[in-house]
Amino acid sequence: WSAHPSVEYWLELGREGQTYLSEHPLLLIAALATLPGMGAPLTPFLLLFGIVMGPRFGMPMTCLIGVATMGVCTTWTYLLSAGPLRGFLKDHLLKKWNLPELSDQSALRLGLIIRITPGIPYPLQNVALGVMGMRFKPYLLVSLPIQSLYTIALIITGGALFEGNTGIAITGVLLLVAIVLATRMLRKRSNIQTSHVG
Repeated sequence: WSAHPSVEYWLELGREGQTYLSEHPLLLIAALATLPGMGAPLTPFLLLFGIVMGPRFGMPMTCLIGVATMGVCTTWTYLLSAGPLRGFLKDHLLKKWNLPELSDQSALRLGLIIRITPGIPYPLQNVALGVMGMRFKPYLLVSLPIQSLYTIALIITGGALFEGNTGIAITGVLLLVAIVLATRMLRKRSNIQTSHVG
């Protein structure tokens, strides 16, 4: 930073990076499909996805590609955590506890709570749902719709901010706010139902 203190230098470096990724979109797609599942922060990746892919492919196609890519990431992390990782954790870290056998309805309810509870990192959500033995179909039912909404909102926001389109950027932010409010309402309803059952 001390060698290049000029803001213009860093802006130009960012433009060069954006141009490079735009010319090599498979690199960004591969990164989004793998790195968030390994712990990389998801929000910057999705904002960058909108910035880089939007001008080249258009926003509708960019959102479609983003949702599909996140579906790949969500799937492979489940297959890992429900397969070899589950056995490793049960034999080592969780050997003092017996993982409960959940019915499909209970698994759906617990999975929904995990997905809509703020503050739980994306890869930890996937690992938790896989390790607790949730079947693949219920896992997708509680994962893909919620994750797709977040993906679309962040991609739209990133692309609009980069292009200086304030109206669309506000739409993306409002969509994020609506998703957050909806998930809070769902979480409160799930808590009320759980307390009634208890």
